[in-house]
Amino acid sequence: KETYGCRLLCFRAASHSKGHAFGAFVFHLLGMDRIRTATRRLKVVLERSAMKGGCLPLCPCGFPNWKSQIICLAALEEVEFNGFEGKDHEFDLVKLIIGCAPMLKRMIVKLSQETSASNDGCAKIHNIFKACSSVECDVYDSSGEYMFGMHY
Repeated sequence: KETYGCRLLCFRAASHSKGHAFGAFVFHLLGMDRIRTATRRLKVVLERSAMKGGCLPLCPCGFPNWKSQIICLAALEEVEFNGFEGKDHEFDLVKLIIGCAPMLKRMIVKLSQETSASNDGCAKIHNIFKACSSVECDVYDSSGEYMFGMHY
C-alpha cells in the first residue's frame, strides 16, 4: 500500500548564537507518523541567527531525553545538512538518523563558513561515516568544494 505524505522534508533551522540546539526539534518532527513513514529525503539548512540569549521557555531543544529515543525512519534514503558546524547536537542528530534509518543510502554534509577542513569536526564526521559502511557519505566545504567521502 502506498503511503501518501512527505517525500522531501526541507527544514530550515535558525539557531540562536547562545545555547540553542535544533537537533531535538528536528528529531521530534521526524517522529510524527506521516513524516516518519513517508519521508524519503531530508534536507536540513542550518542558519546561525544573530539573536542573543538562550532558548524560550518550553523550547524542544531543552528536552533531555531526545538523544536516547529510537524511531523507525523506514522510508528515509537521503539526508543533506547545509551549514554544518560540528556542534555536539549536530553530531547527535547525524548519529540518531543513521541508527534509525535502515534504508539510508546517502548522506551529504555541507560545512558552514566557520568550519574549516582542519576543524576537529571534520575528523568526527569522518569517524562517524567510517563506522557506517552501508551509507554513501560526502562532505563539502561552504563554497561547495568536495572535501572527502566514503563510498562502499
